[in-house]
Amino acid sequence: MNRLILLFSALLFFFSPLQAQDNRITVREALDIAFRNNPDLNRASEQIDIEVSFKGPALGLRSPEVYYYKEGINDDLFSEQTWGISQTIAFPLTSYYQRKKAAADIDIAEMRVNAIENDVRAAVKMAYAELAYAIKNVELTVREVELAEELRQTAEARLEAGESTELDLIQAEIQLTQSQNSLMEAERVKNDARYALFRIIGLNPDEQMYGITYPDTLAFVDIDISQNQVMSQITEHPEFQLSELTVKSSEREILAAKSRLLPDIRFDYYRQDFGNGYEFNGFQIGVSIPLWFGVNEGQKIQRARAIRNQAEWTLTENDLRLKEKAENAWHGYEASRQKIQAHIDVIESRSSTLLELTREGYRMGELDLLRLLEAQRTYLQGQQVFYQTLKDYYMQLIELERYLKNEIVFTD
Repeated sequence: MNRLILLFSALLFFFSPLQAQDNRITVREALDIAFRNNPDLNRASEQIDIEVSFKGPALGLRSPEVYYYKEGINDDLFSEQTWGISQTIAFPLTSYYQRKKAAADIDIAEMRVNAIENDVRAAVKMAYAELAYAIKNVELTVREVELAEELRQTAEARLEAGESTELDLIQAEIQLTQSQNSLMEAERVKNDARYALFRIIGLNPDEQMYGITYPDTLAFVDIDISQNQVMSQITEHPEFQLSELTVKSSEREILAAKSRLLPDIRFDYYRQDFGNGYEFNGFQIGVSIPLWFGVNEGQKIQRARAIRNQAEWTLTENDLRLKEKAENAWHGYEASRQKIQAHIDVIESRSSTLLELTREGYRMGELDLLRLLEAQRTYLQGQQVFYQTLKDYYMQLIELERYLKNEIVFTD
């Protein structure tokens, strides 16, 4: 029964990717799906259209007024009637600043889309790295099952040859069963990671087929990034630029509020009829007087200045926060990179050599079962730690990527 389980697991591992190779989801495809389906991103995209719609009204053109006037209705000797059209516009300087404010708000909406895309990209890549690690963990556990099966076969052969006791066989069978249980748990974790990726990219449940596979992307690629390189690009981060644009918009709002102290202009064109052939065309122009500026325009200017001050404090806060997060991400990346290099230089080669020598020694009867089990445990734990560190390395790179202008992880 144990052999059948091992054979089934091996066949499932080696052949299922081949059967589903036409249903692969790459990182690029996952990102495309996420960008299409993410609610925050779609809401932010719609906000751009909303801000664009304010650009026309910012001109300060009010709807024209058409009017008709007549007097002397009860007097047949004399009556006056007038037809006219009136148009009120904001002072040209007011229109200029209001248009500038509307343009700044459009820039804010567009930058907010970039900021959300940056967050979505990082979330998708992190979920993909988690899934790639889970797939690697299944591979490692399959290897653990293979070693446990070899150990059981060796213990059985030595028992039949009278070179060991039944205790070794019992211990080997226990080890094999534990490894098979670990394989089932690793498969469960992989499926959880798979559905976590589906949730993040917003894939329709009907499309969440078990036949979908993923390229093996969890391999060490040494990427050299200096701390100065990261910190020098903080001002290019979408959240920082969003804060800068917010300050810029609030400053334009102050100018627009001040410009409203200037009078609106009203133009009237009319046709007068005094009766008995006395018909004339007329024109008049008027201006509004901001008499109550202390209550109206003055308060708006004060409010705009307070909003500008808030935006400047937010910019300072975001600058400090982004620098702290970028620096922590770089230190995490550098630590993971050094751990991986140390594993490659020392642990990987020596643990493999230790396992092979110990297995050979157990076959020859020179070493006992406990020594072999310890060597296997050391080897498997070393592989597990390596891929855990490799996953952390990718996570730190993905976090670091958020503060760089160009993508550095999963770019194919």
